[in-house]
Amino acid sequence: MKIAEISKANILRYAQTFDGDLTSLEPLKIEASGRKYFRASSTESSYVISHDDSRVNGQLVFINRANELADCNVRVPKIFKYELDSNLTILEDLGDHSLIDERNFYQQERLVHSSLELLNQMHQSEHVDLHSTFWMGLESHAKKFSKVFCIEFLGLEMFDGYKDLYVDMRPQIMDQQWTNCHFDFERRNIHVIDNDELALIDFQDMCFGPIGIDLAGILIDHYTPCKIDTIKKYCNSFSELSVYGISAEDIFSATLWGGLQRNLRIMGTLTELYLRLNRSFRMRDLPQIVLNTAIISKELNQASLANFLNDNVSQTLEDKLANL
Repeated sequence: MKIAEISKANILRYAQTFDGDLTSLEPLKIEASGRKYFRASSTESSYVISHDDSRVNGQLVFINRANELADCNVRVPKIFKYELDSNLTILEDLGDHSLIDERNFYQQERLVHSSLELLNQMHQSEHVDLHSTFWMGLESHAKKFSKVFCIEFLGLEMFDGYKDLYVDMRPQIMDQQWTNCHFDFERRNIHVIDNDELALIDFQDMCFGPIGIDLAGILIDHYTPCKIDTIKKYCNSFSELSVYGISAEDIFSATLWGGLQRNLRIMGTLTELYLRLNRSFRMRDLPQIVLNTAIISKELNQASLANFLNDNVSQTLEDKLANL
């Protein structure tokens, strides 16, 4: 099959070349990158089919990372078959139970600790050609917050001295411990499978980056109000188990700065996807991201940013989303 021939019927026919008993295909999700997932099923079995024609970190990168992680005992979906010409991959179906479905996740200490253990396992995995270009986009990614989210989308003028934020943030990010970085280690990308084992998905964007980015992904998520005391507690836990032997204070600082950079980037990215490609499926997450960013900004003594988010951005965003 060529790319132009991709359709649900053709995807099902491809899946049937692996399991002839498959009879149905249903769409699961479309990622921000455009990657598409489907579930092919029969009465006896089911598989996930990925169609990924991304030019950057596409199908073959995903397959190689999956094999490398599995070789290092990090639980990921098994790869059963793939075809490079059609960009189709047949994966193990891990089910639909991701950690995002867990209510009161941060009160479930066992689950949070299991997530941190999974992250520590990933830090120890070995990879070929894991790029280390995170630093190149450090400021440009975060500046999408000002250029795209605030100015272009919300029509807000930036607060005086906002450029100083990047001056403060750069050394705090660059001087962290660097390690294998999933780049989106959040609850949506961690699945609960048999015997409460956790499995990692969507790891094709792995890079070599600051440890705080993934810690922030799991400890400062976009769907619940963040609480500084809770973040600090789990940073203490990660300090005790981490292969790097970093102090609890340094883990806490890395997580907050990683969360600040990550949130600024994501606010800009989600807005850019809406403005450029009309993909609005994550826009409703923005108000919570804004509030959480204000909380961690205040903790990091970035008072001007915290005040700008609380006093200017929140209400303007609420009004803008009401009219989408």
